[in-house]
Amino acid sequence: MDYYSNEFADGGNVNWLPYMMYFHPFNFRSEVVNTDGSGFRYSTKGDQRYSATDMHGLGSCHLIAGSSTVFGIGASADSHTLASRLSEHDPRGVPWVNFGGRSFNSTQEMILFSLYRHRLPEVESVTILSGFNDLGLARLPKRVRLDNGAFFMCNEFYEAMAAKKQSRFSKWFGEGKLAEPSENLPSLDEQIDYAVALTLRNLSNWKAMCTQMDAMLTFVLQPLSSWVRPIGCDEEEALFEERERHGGFAEQYGDILSHQTYETYRDRLREGAQAIGVPFTDLTEHLQGKVASDFWLFVDRIHFTNQGHDLVSRILLESVAKVGEPS
Repeated sequence: MDYYSNEFADGGNVNWLPYMMYFHPFNFRSEVVNTDGSGFRYSTKGDQRYSATDMHGLGSCHLIAGSSTVFGIGASADSHTLASRLSEHDPRGVPWVNFGGRSFNSTQEMILFSLYRHRLPEVESVTILSGFNDLGLARLPKRVRLDNGAFFMCNEFYEAMAAKKQSRFSKWFGEGKLAEPSENLPSLDEQIDYAVALTLRNLSNWKAMCTQMDAMLTFVLQPLSSWVRPIGCDEEEALFEERERHGGFAEQYGDILSHQTYETYRDRLREGAQAIGVPFTDLTEHLQGKVASDFWLFVDRIHFTNQGHDLVSRILLESVAKVGEPS
């Protein structure tokens, strides 16, 4: 976890990039995580490894997109990410490519694919595992969200633009945009409304691109630990308690952790996805039926352990990848 927090978090070596705001370090090498020349994490299949811009002449691929859960926070090596476990377990033999971007919202996830899909071979299917970041960022004031959603580290961006003051552009972005913790915060219902609308808007763009590519598209709502089970295993509870002592997840997103919020958000997203013809799968429902009380699934409230990544990859193959139908 030190590699993720020291090198891939907002205080690490992330790159500020046009269009996407930020992305992972380029050509990063370690025993835990490795990236290509554009910052995409490698996935493995046997003794081969693949990334979005380093495909080694591969003729086709499957793709899993999303934010940090897809990127693989919590995996002790590239071989333990969802993309790698999907590659190993998929009987069709076609590798999966990791299109996860740490701390991305659904707009950034969609933009990332639009900018790099020309580097890919034939894409047989796209699975989007997402949903939480849009809901969490919807808590910020409207003036920070603007038209296309707030993004993580937005205060750093606005502060940098305010410091420049070299043009009308930098002045406009820098003035009056910093988010205050308690200023004009939307209600929980307003947060859900905004997150659902933004997610579905971007999902429609995904569908247009996948239709043009003749690739099967599926949306999977990612789980939170409290959505899967009210009390985690002993290891999880110890980690959650430690995290809360340092200004934790529950303190920041308390009402989002409730089962009522999960059910409302899930039902709204499912209805919207079905309305635009995109198969929808709720990963939480599948995990609830498969996770024993002593199974160590989460390394924090949203990211998986190695065995968690492996279990989720098997569930994804059972519920979406093989049949191409909503669960």
